[in-house]
Amino acid sequence: MRKVILHIFMVSSLALLAYSGFAQNAWIDSLKKVVVTEKADTNKILTLQHISNYYSFNNPDSGILYAKEAIALAEKLEYDRGIFWSIVSLDHSLYISGNYSLELEYALKALPIAKRLNDQYAIGWSNGMICDSYLSLGDFNTGMIYIREVLKIMKQSFPDELFSGYAVIVPTYVALHQYDSALICARKSLALLKENPGLYNEDYWDSKCAKNQVYMYLGEAFEANAYYDSALFYYKKCLPFYENVQLATYRVDTYNGIAKVYKEKNNPDSATWYAKKVLTERIIDSYPAAKLKTTSLLADIYESQKNADSSLKYLKMTVGLRDGIYNREKTTAFQNSLLKEQGKQKEIQAVTIALQNRYRMYLLIGLIIISIIIAAIVIRNRRIKQMQKMRNSIADDLHDDIGSSLSSISIMSELAKAKSPQAEPLLASISENTSAIQENMSDIIWAVNPQNDRFENVLQRMNLFAAEILEAKNIQFEFTSDPSLAAYRFTMKQRKNLYLFFKEAINNAAKYSDAGKVFVRINKKDNHVEMNISDNGKGFDTTGMFNGNGLNTFKKRAEELNAEFKISSPVNEGTTVQLKFKIT
Repeated sequence: MRKVILHIFMVSSLALLAYSGFAQNAWIDSLKKVVVTEKADTNKILTLQHISNYYSFNNPDSGILYAKEAIALAEKLEYDRGIFWSIVSLDHSLYISGNYSLELEYALKALPIAKRLNDQYAIGWSNGMICDSYLSLGDFNTGMIYIREVLKIMKQSFPDELFSGYAVIVPTYVALHQYDSALICARKSLALLKENPGLYNEDYWDSKCAKNQVYMYLGEAFEANAYYDSALFYYKKCLPFYENVQLATYRVDTYNGIAKVYKEKNNPDSATWYAKKVLTERIIDSYPAAKLKTTSLLADIYESQKNADSSLKYLKMTVGLRDGIYNREKTTAFQNSLLKEQGKQKEIQAVTIALQNRYRMYLLIGLIIISIIIAAIVIRNRRIKQMQKMRNSIADDLHDDIGSSLSSISIMSELAKAKSPQAEPLLASISENTSAIQENMSDIIWAVNPQNDRFENVLQRMNLFAAEILEAKNIQFEFTSDPSLAAYRFTMKQRKNLYLFFKEAINNAAKYSDAGKVFVRINKKDNHVEMNISDNGKGFDTTGMFNGNGLNTFKKRAEELNAEFKISSPVNEGTTVQLKFKIT
């Protein structure tokens, strides 16, 4: 079913049941039985709304009771959508019963709920309810502000239903004596309705309801512009529909419109006949605004006919009704509700501003922290890149310059040996030292190169070095390592000292152990690397080693690694060198 804004198009499904003759009896009775035993949940709220909506057309006092029960239950369940639509049900009954100050209070309460729901349809509807309340209370300019907001929302979000927005603005223009604007909007409403084939269709109930509402507002606009024949045409065009359904409030409004047109056409008999039809309607005592229009109209008609008794009778009724609707107590309540709502809005605004300021502060602090982190990461990455670039440069320089110079010295020593046999011992020493320096330089170049930071590269070089040295001595070699270590990245300092420690241990085993086999085990345990290098050689007296300079190399490398190490070498039982250091 299509949606429409404001109470004039509300709950057409209920009206359809009323039209069928079923709603007044079995349907409404069954709902009233259900609601007594129904569980206090959202379904019960919906049932209460249905009952309230039905009664708002015929018995607004009962409609108010059921709507308030629905609001109380929705508030207890903290169900905003239920609260909002229960207020909508209440609004129509309050409007019909003439309790405009209370209607405004609830309408103002509904608007922030609609905004909290972020529902444009609900926001439009709540603005429409506020507009109705202000119009009923005689504040037409404020009402116009809210009805324009309804039009704005409809244009943006519900263009197919814009016809209803132009229709409901008609009474506001009439109240402001802007009759031309009222007629323009009424005609625009009908044109938009005809452009929408889904609505301008006699086969659907909601289409009929929408179309006849537009006809009624056209009648009001034409009457205000003194186009009385056109006004009667549209009033009478919608009258059969309202006489055949149980929408008593709309029927009464149409009767009043026709009566007023006949009065302006100087046809008092027809005007009186339609006005008195209003007073025979069962709902009229619950619809004081309509009754006030009727009694005021009858007082004017009888005064023009010089019928003082009848004129005085209806004049007294008019004064009584006006006092009942606009008495001091209700005016005070209206003013209090405005002050209360204004105070609440200011309080909400103050809290909102405070929260916004707090969130801005949190956002600023967060941005500062993020900026610091990003800056630190950028600086760190830049330094790492600079370090890697410098290491690459050092490695290249060592390889190209010093490496080539050492190679040249070695070659020239060999040539000098051939030409000067007497200097051969000295040249042999130079050649040997040059080869040692070249080997050490190769190790330094390898350690400096950032491409070798992964432990996998360290293991490969260690394995290759040990295999070359030991195989030359006919010593068997077994090398095992923990596969999980391969992915670790070591610093240049760690790689250098670990490799040189290993290299010293392998050299010692090759030179002094007389071993037949060397075993290397490298494992990871509790965030530590444990390296064991053992052989099955003759062993040696470690006392002499620890008292002399033999320990210096091991000790230096271990200290730079922050590592623990020990050497075990029982005589004729082989030698074991152990190293343990922490990794992250």
